[in-house]
Amino acid sequence: MLRRAPADGIKREKGRAGMRRLGKQAWMKSTKRLVASFCFAFCVLAASSGADAAEGLYHVEASKAPAYPSVAIGRKPLYGENFQHFPWANPAAPKGCRMTESVRGSFDSLNTWIVKGRSPTPIHGALYDGLLVASPDEDMVSYGLIANRIEVFDDGRRVRFHIDPRAVFHDGVPVKASDVVFTAKTFEKDARPFYQLMLKQIEVKALDERTVEIRLPEGMEPTAILEFGEMPVIPEHYWRDRDFGATTLDPFLGNGPYRFGSIDAGRRLILERVKDYWARDLPVNKGLFNFDELSFEYFFDETGAFQAFLAGDIDKFVDMSAQRWETMYDTPAVRDGRIKRFTVEAWWPLGMNGFFFNLREERFADIRVRKALSLLFDFEWPNENVFHGAYRRTYSYFQNSEFAADEPPTEEEKALMEPWRDLLPDEAFRQSWAPPVTDGSGRDRDNFRKALDLFAEAGWHYRDGKLRNDAGDVFRFRILTNSQSQEAVLSPFFNNANRAGIDAGLEVIDNAAYEARLKARRFDIAYRFYIPPVIPGEEQLRMWGSAGSGAEEGNLIGLENPMIDSFAQKLAEARTLEDKRLYAKVLDRALQWGNYVIPSFHDPYAMGRIAYWDRFVMPDSRPKNGIGDQSWWCKAAEQDKAAKNPENGRP
Repeated sequence: MLRRAPADGIKREKGRAGMRRLGKQAWMKSTKRLVASFCFAFCVLAASSGADAAEGLYHVEASKAPAYPSVAIGRKPLYGENFQHFPWANPAAPKGCRMTESVRGSFDSLNTWIVKGRSPTPIHGALYDGLLVASPDEDMVSYGLIANRIEVFDDGRRVRFHIDPRAVFHDGVPVKASDVVFTAKTFEKDARPFYQLMLKQIEVKALDERTVEIRLPEGMEPTAILEFGEMPVIPEHYWRDRDFGATTLDPFLGNGPYRFGSIDAGRRLILERVKDYWARDLPVNKGLFNFDELSFEYFFDETGAFQAFLAGDIDKFVDMSAQRWETMYDTPAVRDGRIKRFTVEAWWPLGMNGFFFNLREERFADIRVRKALSLLFDFEWPNENVFHGAYRRTYSYFQNSEFAADEPPTEEEKALMEPWRDLLPDEAFRQSWAPPVTDGSGRDRDNFRKALDLFAEAGWHYRDGKLRNDAGDVFRFRILTNSQSQEAVLSPFFNNANRAGIDAGLEVIDNAAYEARLKARRFDIAYRFYIPPVIPGEEQLRMWGSAGSGAEEGNLIGLENPMIDSFAQKLAEARTLEDKRLYAKVLDRALQWGNYVIPSFHDPYAMGRIAYWDRFVMPDSRPKNGIGDQSWWCKAAEQDKAAKNPENGRP
């Protein structure tokens, strides 16, 4: 199942992040999936294209009986009155066996909801249920779990959750409204900053033993309803006399499909399936959580985990290395089918990552210089020779989402662009933008000549082995970054720059110094990534808007463009998904054609290269968001079930 989590990536923006209920953190997406560190989502989910454009984007609606309980924002839920189980889950899947997977790192605490300690993050969604559970097939929709009825009042400012009387904690104590209120107060005081910030604004009140009401203040986005509903409900009778804000290795009480089993701090954690789990037959759970045990083996690096997988000690391995995926699976177990592999494309918005120009520098304020440097960048050579063709060039600020301008502009888009024709090239009205493509040699002569011509037009000429202006100054720059992840793709770029007489290089500094330099705007070119929220909005104005438009702090590159201000403002004000698409795409085009960044690359299968031993069975289809491993079952359990039922397998 999917869980959303707050994003703490390099660029923090509003949005709903996604992660699997069991398994590694998704997003790339630091902590919304891996980007410069770990991100949850930032592993973020892609926006559903099935939204009803006629509905207001922030219109909140709760389903009514006989439909299955749900809350949806700006769209109609996929599953309603006849919802029996998710279409990619097998309600007849047998239970049994153990699934073992690897986790990188270690842990010294079991409490995943606090900042203190190192916690086993893959497990928290298995131990606790919330009032709601996020839909794995659509965004901005959650279905009832502990809540068996939801009521929405005052245009989504007031929401009432009715607790299923069957809901109990693992010790048999019923889940009550007072537990929800206690959770809210405890998380506001001791949980991660995301929860604290959200809960400080929400009023939470128990109306009776099984009814909770929340009130959102004016101006708070209604997505907080779903975030609150998906928050775990912890037992007041267990935590009342314990310090929730402290690290602990005590196996605490839960209410989800699994409970703690064996704990070997820092090395191994085993969860046991709760066989009398109260919610096992709900449509959102049928056919899921089929393993009797989930075992998480901890490794300090992926190499050790991979070797353990090949040795058969790990059942499933999520491979984060495109190079290893292409070169290191030529083993007997793979060749004879004992190890199987598949890929799932990234299911969240990837956004823009690349090398951003500091437009405050006179050199980079000239678009001809920016275009010339882009022509010297050769992505094709390292992708073929280093990355084995595994990566794709990034081209959009809304990469991998429905908001990306990846087709020629529509008539409606062109009408919006027309008043700004003097700020756009003629090609922008005829075609979609794409970064320059090379011949893959690392020394593309045509692009090199074009780059030198553009430099000359901008007043930079090749003399005495150097690229100089009329004053004799040598063209030089450094790319600022906090990691060496881009070295391979930058090597041919620097070679080409040096051939052109440019003094170019990479400056790698620690994260604290990197952030300080960015804050002070002391850089030539900075490697940066922007992961947009599921539905873009006012954060785009903060990132790209001119001084005076509310973007003084967020506008890293010093962009001053009235067209971009206008498009970003209209995007922020848009209240239907149709309008969001329209203004996001024209904003994307304005940014693309401005050449403010040399786009780098993205991994289309981030978190989605899955290798597993052929001991498991999976349904024929997968959820829209995720790899669907929560619906797997083991062959041994299937065979055991067949042996116990002599009718199984007969014609």
